[in-house]
Amino acid sequence: MTGASDPRRVDVHTRDRDEAVAAINQTIAHEARMGSVAGRDVHLAFRSVSYGDLSALRVRMSGVHYLASAPTMPALFAGVYTEGRATVRTPQGELALGTNDGLLCPEGLPIAADYRDTAHDFLIVPEALAAEVAATTDLRFRFSRPVSEAKRRFWTRTVGFLCEQLVTPDVVHPPLVVEHFVHQAVAAMLSVFPNSKMTDAYLPGPGWTEPVVVRRAVEFMERHADQPLTVSRIASAAGVGARGLQEAFRRHRDSTPMAHLRRIRLDRAHRELLGGAGTVERIARRWGFTDPGRFAGYYRAAYGRPPGQTLRSGEVS
Repeated sequence: MTGASDPRRVDVHTRDRDEAVAAINQTIAHEARMGSVAGRDVHLAFRSVSYGDLSALRVRMSGVHYLASAPTMPALFAGVYTEGRATVRTPQGELALGTNDGLLCPEGLPIAADYRDTAHDFLIVPEALAAEVAATTDLRFRFSRPVSEAKRRFWTRTVGFLCEQLVTPDVVHPPLVVEHFVHQAVAAMLSVFPNSKMTDAYLPGPGWTEPVVVRRAVEFMERHADQPLTVSRIASAAGVGARGLQEAFRRHRDSTPMAHLRRIRLDRAHRELLGGAGTVERIARRWGFTDPGRFAGYYRAAYGRPPGQTLRSGEVS
């Protein structure tokens, strides 16, 4: 089903922009422009592996503003942004994404993306292979984020597990294990992202994109996360009432505005912890987390380790 049993690997750690773009182009052909983020050292880490039709990639862009575009996606491209921010555009809509947000871009779509100091894990599977696994001849996905908060959490865990298994150096998986990974990846995509096999209750209509009030609210929270914010203030910036904003988040993100704000602030605290300066308690308080135990719980749930471990490491793992 997936072709070759011997994997093709790319593993690059560099501060050179051209070398980084060339490495990424070995997996996804694209055009790129790159700038640096003020006050941050530039470092790019790109690791990918391909077992026939199944590819996994893990990218870390520290101190980098990366603009990428491709005239057409060669396969289903689905993954998770584990750090930083990104804006991704296709003819089917635009998505503003933050830490632990998921994304699927269908095969055949042109795409443009703006990455700012990001890290992301992605799986790449041809749509024909996904249709074969799904036992259908007419499988269609839409450009989208996960259909609910619960599905987002499931997708984050699934992608993290599969990428960790696939990109680990010096490990070669036998064909039956790779076949299992393909089935696991496709089954998760079918469960998490809008597609033609999904119940109509989840499927968006033609031309669907996330409501503008939600996008405005997210952008406002991203810009003002270091300031005291209330639902009313966020709603006013988005041009809607507080109750309307809460309903929009519930319907389209299976979440609340304040829960999303907490995720943004947690991401900002995570970035400071990676810098290795200060204390966990001081960084947590700066981002509005006054209870150290609760902050540690939120942090472990999002990043899989205690905040003190990140602070001591002082670098992206």
